[in-house]
Amino acid sequence: MGNVGRRIRAAAGAVGLALVVVACSDAGGSAPVGAIVAAPGGDSLVSLDPNPIVARNSPVLAVNPTQLTNMVVVERVDRPDYSLGVHVTNNSGANWQDVTLPRPPGSTGKPYAPAAAYDTRGLLYVAFTTLVGNGNDPEALWITRSGDGGLTFDEPSRVAGDFVYQATLATGPRGRLYMAWVQSSLEGSACILCFTKTGLPIMFSRSDDGGKTWTPPVQVSDQGRARVGAPALAVDGEGNPSVLYMDYGGDRFDWENLPGRYEGTFSLVLARSTDRGARFQPGKVVDDAVVPTGRFSVYLPPTPAFAIAKNGDMVAAWADARAGDPDILLRRSTDDGATWSGPTRVNRGTPGDGVPQDLPAVGIAPGGRIDVAYYDRTVDARGPMADVLLSSSSNGGSSFAITVRLSTQPSNRRIGPEGSPHAPEADFGSRISVVSLRGGAITTWTDTRNGTPDTGKQDVFTAQMPLQDNESLGLGFLLLAGGGLALGVAGVTLFALSRRARRRAPDDTAVPRGVQGAGAG
Repeated sequence: MGNVGRRIRAAAGAVGLALVVVACSDAGGSAPVGAIVAAPGGDSLVSLDPNPIVARNSPVLAVNPTQLTNMVVVERVDRPDYSLGVHVTNNSGANWQDVTLPRPPGSTGKPYAPAAAYDTRGLLYVAFTTLVGNGNDPEALWITRSGDGGLTFDEPSRVAGDFVYQATLATGPRGRLYMAWVQSSLEGSACILCFTKTGLPIMFSRSDDGGKTWTPPVQVSDQGRARVGAPALAVDGEGNPSVLYMDYGGDRFDWENLPGRYEGTFSLVLARSTDRGARFQPGKVVDDAVVPTGRFSVYLPPTPAFAIAKNGDMVAAWADARAGDPDILLRRSTDDGATWSGPTRVNRGTPGDGVPQDLPAVGIAPGGRIDVAYYDRTVDARGPMADVLLSSSSNGGSSFAITVRLSTQPSNRRIGPEGSPHAPEADFGSRISVVSLRGGAITTWTDTRNGTPDTGKQDVFTAQMPLQDNESLGLGFLLLAGGGLALGVAGVTLFALSRRARRRAPDDTAVPRGVQGAGAG
């Protein structure tokens, strides 16, 4: 027993010293530019469905601003049938609970393609479409509310009618809700793989009463832009929405399911409203030289990443093959989208190095730190295996000094449902998700470590990474430093006391005489 006690006390001292070193080094510096470090807590499975063929992708993560331990993840399900998933945690992701949404009144459709957001009061909203018929056509766009952090939901209310695609949700001041989507029609959708028609506009609507009623939809995209999609919605502190979307130019290959490859470029366009969404200004081009990274489904194309900072700065990120292989590029605007910085390459490596990156998500912390999560194939540049990385910038996106590997195992991008018939890999969804908080970032993504090419299983994983804020040391680092110092001091003290006790009593297994005498009586 004495030997065990000595080993425990020695280990406590060593751990304490190590924690002091870790806490001090983390609080005072950062990883070298381009270096990859591992997230300290590893990653964890969110979706617990044991079905070996279920395919979940396009996750959205939302964190309750009034209780940061309360989070929700929603995702679309493409196998064994079209559906959606909702998962809730009240202990910062230590465990997750699956939740079933109530069925929309009068609808027999299959809920699909969800989005989620908390408002400033902690009310949770989940929007989704319902699919009907043999062609799985969108029947309607719905929204439901939860007042208990996602454990129970109200009866869904209708936002918009049929043929709604690519819906996105955001909240703003005073509990306002905002939604943007691509609006098709029966004529535009009655075709193989649909969307062969041009002129499908991006629309917008707002609710001021918790989703019960919505303003008449207004058009976001410019009239002269024929092929548009992938709307990304964000709201500034004044309640004014902006929508970043793709203009696909003359890309008939993807729109009409033609063999070959589009050799032109796309444009990223920003549409901004200054009257809380009553109307949108003509689009401002963010980047007009976007080189496509591959074929895609025009139903559910990859969505560009878009966020608005607390001070009104805007950040856009996307995958771009202009250097010869897909990189993650980022631009920033400090004047409400009127002008944008030159593109910054987020991922490490050199342009044209043959290592693809794609599907970025962007978050901005309260102090201005910019976090970008994305898939990266450093482990398998010419193959299908991809990790999820997080790159972080403390200088407004001019450079990304910290790169973290979030996934503990890579995913095989050939596992999952078929996407475009002209794409060599599976459909990994239209997005991943990152939330940037004071003290760290939380990311969720599609992961295939539990699947095979035969099963096609896709799961949803998440990981948390403590990071410094620009304005001060982040909460995670303060806790780490404080806890490390406290444990370090305690460990060193315990170790010193142990050494002192050994010098006083060489045989520390002996029972002290006083205690022995008292017990014998």
